[in-house]
Amino acid sequence: MERNVHRHAEHDRPIDPRSRGSVYILVLGASLLVAAIGVSSLMAVRVKGRMHNAAIDQAKAQELSRSAIDRGLWEVKTNSLLWRTVFAAGTLTNVPLGDGTFTLFAVDPVDGSLTNNNTDPVELTGLGKVGDARYMLGVTLNGDGTVQPGTWKRVVN
Repeated sequence: MERNVHRHAEHDRPIDPRSRGSVYILVLGASLLVAAIGVSSLMAVRVKGRMHNAAIDQAKAQELSRSAIDRGLWEVKTNSLLWRTVFAAGTLTNVPLGDGTFTLFAVDPVDGSLTNNNTDPVELTGLGKVGDARYMLGVTLNGDGTVQPGTWKRVVN
């Protein structure tokens, strides 16, 4: 009685059952390799997308910090007598604009008091925030509220 042996149709010779299992393992291994490459490609695209979004948020935060400074300069121009008092009150905190917020800080670098001497310079610092992105920009004003040339700078804390 002949055992259950599969035969190859063209050559009519027996096929070893172990060789069929090896082909199965080979195909399974190749499939796993293709799947791993696909998953890693998707992960790379997601990381790239997050980096792109973070760069956009950083650029928006930079613009918001400039908006904070511009808002401070507008306050100086439109409220020429009381701008130091307005800044001392700290009214420009977490102002919503677009996708984020800005905050304006004003400091008297000479003695720390914005209201005791109208000739002291004032350092304005704008903080822009969008998502996790933060950017700070600073400028120094003369006592009369005009911008000191060459004082625009990125502030790193």
